[in-house]
Amino acid sequence: MPPRIDPQDVEDFAATPAGQSYAQTVSRMLNGLLADRPPPNVLRTIANHPALLPAMQPLMSHVAGGVLPAHEREIVILRTAWRSQAPYIWAHHHAAGLFVGLSETVIAAVGSEDTSGWMPFEAALLDAVDELHTRSTLSHGTWGQLAQRYSEEQLLELLALIGTYKTLAFILNSCLVPIDTWLEHPAPLPAAPGRTRSGRHARPQVSFAPGSRTEA
Repeated sequence: MPPRIDPQDVEDFAATPAGQSYAQTVSRMLNGLLADRPPPNVLRTIANHPALLPAMQPLMSHVAGGVLPAHEREIVILRTAWRSQAPYIWAHHHAAGLFVGLSETVIAAVGSEDTSGWMPFEAALLDAVDELHTRSTLSHGTWGQLAQRYSEEQLLELLALIGTYKTLAFILNSCLVPIDTWLEHPAPLPAAPGRTRSGRHARPQVSFAPGSRTEA
């Protein structure tokens, strides 16, 4: 299905203030994963609104490499992608997750409603995404678990991270933004929550050692 809004051409984007700002900051984003790639379609789509991308870009750049540990950040983004059923975000951050040390097994488990195999703090991160997705607030229990390890700065950043990627999911899904062709073998988005145990959406259940982030 073609995009509803075409991404700007790479050359046109590079000539804009937003494109020049991106070129200056890309090496710091996602631990440098994007440094040798053309500007992604998500930015070149939002760039069709000349004032919107410069307004969003500082926040997007910040949460992509801010005060949260990289592997926890990617777990949160992948969970947000799955809950939002955002294939673009899932495909790109599947690659980013592997880049920061998550295993294929752990990434697959992010796209599951079963959180019993996770370490308590990582399960709380998944719960945070789920609660914000359904109720737009964190429960006292989830907040308390997160606050045992995260500072106030990190808690605020976590909320901003989830909200930023939820906003991106709205844009990407609604504009039908295509996954970038330079992303080799993009990972398919797991089936939607509630559709993973029967019928044509069935997926095998995965198991992994609690806290395991790399392949054995």
